[in-house]
Amino acid sequence: MKPSNLLLVASLALAAPLQAAEDPAVAEAIEAGLQHYRKGELSQASSQLDYASALIRQQRAGEVVGVFPEPLPGWQADEPSSESGGMMLGGGINASRHYYKEESAQLEIELVLDSPLLQSVMAMLTNPSMIAMSGGKLIKVQGHNAMLSTESGEPELTVIVNGNAMFTLSGEGVKASELQEFANALQLDKL
Repeated sequence: MKPSNLLLVASLALAAPLQAAEDPAVAEAIEAGLQHYRKGELSQASSQLDYASALIRQQRAGEVVGVFPEPLPGWQADEPSSESGGMMLGGGINASRHYYKEESAQLEIELVLDSPLLQSVMAMLTNPSMIAMSGGKLIKVQGHNAMLSTESGEPELTVIVNGNAMFTLSGEGVKASELQEFANALQLDKL
């Protein structure tokens, strides 16, 4: 990270009011990063700010599970799970929740959030021509672009939200209309 970027990140982080409960470890890492920066110890400053970023991603990963809907009538669900991907996702967050019916229908909602790797996927999924060429159908879910595909024999619904979040809804023994019901029940305001 360039020195000017380090100072900007540290300054914004220290000056911005915190919306979530402040984690003392995050504040300490940011302050340590800023102190190292002021001493010209750029490697240590970068390391501390990277550490603070990782802690923030972990906190966000824990909070984002609120986006998943409660089971719809006739469905049950496991507890949602999430993880901060670090370098594996380019710094993004993965979260998912598994839903099921007694008669063996299963549905999975997966979320990839804040990952730079999403940019290329989103470019394809926001282009109607690319969707048509892939055999998908362009639809809207809560006002956001989505692609419904049945190419594999089972429906799959991919929803793009705010340019930084991608939901994939898929399953076995489910109808496209059920995927759309679950997608419309997502609590997107919790992103």
